[in-house]
Amino acid sequence: MAPGSKIVASILVADRPGIMRDITTAITDLGGNIDGISQTVVEGYFSVILTAAFPQPLEPPAVQAAIACRFGSQEASIVVRPFVPVPREPRLAGGQRYLLVVSGRDQPGILKRTTTCLAARGINIEDWSFQFDGTQVTYIGQLTVPRNVPIGDVQRELHRTLGQIDLRCTLQHENIFRATNEVGPIKSLLQESADAAQP
Repeated sequence: MAPGSKIVASILVADRPGIMRDITTAITDLGGNIDGISQTVVEGYFSVILTAAFPQPLEPPAVQAAIACRFGSQEASIVVRPFVPVPREPRLAGGQRYLLVVSGRDQPGILKRTTTCLAARGINIEDWSFQFDGTQVTYIGQLTVPRNVPIGDVQRELHRTLGQIDLRCTLQHENIFRATNEVGPIKSLLQESADAAQP
């Protein structure tokens, strides 16, 4: 890696207090600046992906070792790679953001049916979360839909596919979702859309 090197790291570990402190301390003590981060906890497991820039040449194994020293033996799974910019897929670069909500009785195959339907249309899942209420489950997905994909066709296919196993679903443009689910002025949403449409 050249001077001014940058890495991307992924860490998986059983959740406990102090994990973020341990990771950020390891990177900061190496002189790194964390410039991108996303973390979540699922079923008691903590996972985080982050990017960090270093002013000096630094190889990924050195970063991995520094992070690993903050954890017990075999406690964490750590992957560190050189950061390589990922170009946006051309069809998605001008895509529209939508929110998908799927709800009903929890059962095997929900995600397979949903993701197969989306992938067949070239729709990218940007974020995905879910919550349980007894035997009921609700999934919320943030999607990027290519501009040339008829959203009505996607909605009908989702309703048909998921309806076969008694699931309900709604697919809404993010501005409509936010306007009906969040408190805030519609004018600001419209302005955000106009700004995003600017070349």
